[in-house]
Amino acid sequence: MPSIRLTPRFESARRKFVRRNDKLAHRIQEALQCFAINPQHPSLRLEKLRGSAIWTIRIDQGDRLFFVWSDTGNTAIFFLVGPHDLYKTLGH
Repeated sequence: MPSIRLTPRFESARRKFVRRNDKLAHRIQEALQCFAINPQHPSLRLEKLRGSAIWTIRIDQGDRLFFVWSDTGNTAIFFLVGPHDLYKTLGH
């Protein structure tokens, strides 16, 4: 099981993203818990973004949690949450 680290950028993005939406906040927490137990769980739809070190897991049909693996490969560093297409604005 991997360890999880949430960056300050992630925490800030999460607060803005879930503002006044308890259901979405709950989905994010569920996704993180599921990932901690089994990163390969089918419901997460783990995906590596082509040409980058960035990975995503699914919150719901349109929203994702973005992360990179630590140098050792056993810590997932979550740095952003947002719509699936947000990856287009990230530097590779």
